[in-house]
Amino acid sequence: MTSRTLEKITVVVAVAVFGVALAVNVRSPLVILLLGTLVLTVSAGLDLVLRGEARYRPTLDLFILPAALVVGAVLFLQLISSGPTIVLGLTVFGILLFAAFWAEHRLRRGLADPRLAITVLTVVGYVAAFSLYAAIYQAKTRTLISAPAIVLITVLLAARQFRLAREGEEAAEGAPAEAVKTPWSRTLLYAAAVALATGEITWALNYWPLNGLFGGAFLLSGAYFLTGVLSHHLSGRLSRRLVAEYGAVAAAGTLLIAVAGLARRGGL
Repeated sequence: MTSRTLEKITVVVAVAVFGVALAVNVRSPLVILLLGTLVLTVSAGLDLVLRGEARYRPTLDLFILPAALVVGAVLFLQLISSGPTIVLGLTVFGILLFAAFWAEHRLRRGLADPRLAITVLTVVGYVAAFSLYAAIYQAKTRTLISAPAIVLITVLLAARQFRLAREGEEAAEGAPAEAVKTPWSRTLLYAAAVALATGEITWALNYWPLNGLFGGAFLLSGAYFLTGVLSHHLSGRLSRRLVAEYGAVAAAGTLLIAVAGLARRGGL
């Protein structure tokens, strides 16, 4: 990465962190306008950073993760009242956004081993999903509002995760990172299946006495299992062992979350 590229990423991240810090303190409808401006700014910044790479071919899914990070950071940090915790959250947001820009840039450079960049973007995607899930669940709105919001978020993030998984496989085989052969129609179909299932989980979860953090983590466990299994199915590499691995991780996480949430609710 050149010093000029590093400078561009740093400037965009700094502007985003400042904008999120401002949006966290806004409680009026103006926060929607500010959020839209931040999403456009971060997306334009990513486009500016990647335009210098010969392999860059802009597609809408590239901007899903940065946009989700921005919206998730604003909504999640509004749940926090402590000043030092907000500063910590803004720091984590800046690190994650920088990592996302770095990983996307690394992929467009066509490096021999894309696995690190793919892993970074996958982690960023799950963190963004958790922040959005937690914020929506903590709001305790009616299922008719929260479930569609969860479905929309999940279909976008799951679609990006599926594309990332396919990009990693094809880049490892020597194809450009943009030459993803899986049709968008199939990707969206699988993403919609994950989103609908997560929406159903939201409907059931609204009857549980969990706070936003535990509720968001519970939803993330379900989305993690479904996304992981279906991504391997899309690539034709799904096996019983992989299903068992994803199922064991998701089940263990779900059990711990449920026990911790109920114990906290009961004052144990």
